[in-house]
Amino acid sequence: MQPQVSLRAILFDIDGTLIDTVNLIVNALDYTYRKHLGITLSREELRRLIGLPLKVQMRYLDDRVPESPPHEQMEADEMAYYAAHRDQERVVPEAVEAVRTAYRKGYATALVTSKSRAELALSSLPKLELEAFVDAIVTADDTERHKPAPDPVLKALERLQVAPEQAVYIGDTVFDVACGRAAGVQVGTVAWGAHLPEDLRAAQPDYYFETPADLLQWIEQLPVLEGYGEAEAEAFQSRTRRARATTRGDNH
Repeated sequence: MQPQVSLRAILFDIDGTLIDTVNLIVNALDYTYRKHLGITLSREELRRLIGLPLKVQMRYLDDRVPESPPHEQMEADEMAYYAAHRDQERVVPEAVEAVRTAYRKGYATALVTSKSRAELALSSLPKLELEAFVDAIVTADDTERHKPAPDPVLKALERLQVAPEQAVYIGDTVFDVACGRAAGVQVGTVAWGAHLPEDLRAAQPDYYFETPADLLQWIEQLPVLEGYGEAEAEAFQSRTRRARATTRGDNH
């Protein structure tokens, strides 16, 4: 799996990619939907919601209930359940080491997540211990539109000052694939996360990693960079504007 073009930046999703939170998120959603709406969904359907922002998840069943659900209370209860059980989170060591390795080799790195800043601070981020190895973090609070729209990845590219064709976004859901595709970057998917392998393969990512060790090995074989300079930053300006123009109509 050699990179198709010269990469300068590697962007990573968090939940399901760097840290195993699938069962915890499924249980938190199940608890919240049953408590407030009296609705029980299959675990498969709940898994397919992972990767969407919490606000979107809490509105997923609006058309199945007669009255307007208490969205804010649902969000608070979901977060409270998650916080009470966050000992169930499991860091994926090789995936986290892949981030560190990419940074050490000179690649610009970013975390792009559908979680809000509050959710991220409450749970995953402290466990990852990646503050010194990440150049940018984009949360659901940083863009008006969210995955699968391209905005989160475009925001990360803007902060990194890297052109879309020089970046790859790695995640565990079809929302990550759609987001990256719309932003004009290469996309990679991991088989150990939320969405089923058949769904991920059907999305036709540029790279598909069966195991965390595969991801780490792929990044280890990338060439060492000495950094990117003014030429890349200037190229970014026009290319990102072009990417925004071609994707502005998506996901209304």
